[in-house]
Amino acid sequence: MELERLARVEERLRHVEDQMDDMKSKVDEMHALLLQAKGARWAILVLAAFGGFVAGLANKLLPFIGKQ
Repeated sequence: MELERLARVEERLRHVEDQMDDMKSKVDEMHALLLQAKGARWAILVLAAFGGFVAGLANKLLPFIGKQ
């Protein structure tokens, strides 16, 4: 009787360990995706700032380059 209870507890523990391993892998994947998104956010901000700089520079210089 006692051995059967111990076997059930061991089986439940194995099941919980499997679930924890699965959960850990999913959290690791989400963490990696968030880190990639953070890098993309900075890249978009840098590109937008550079585009604004070029547009401002073009607005300042085009009257001198244009038709006279």
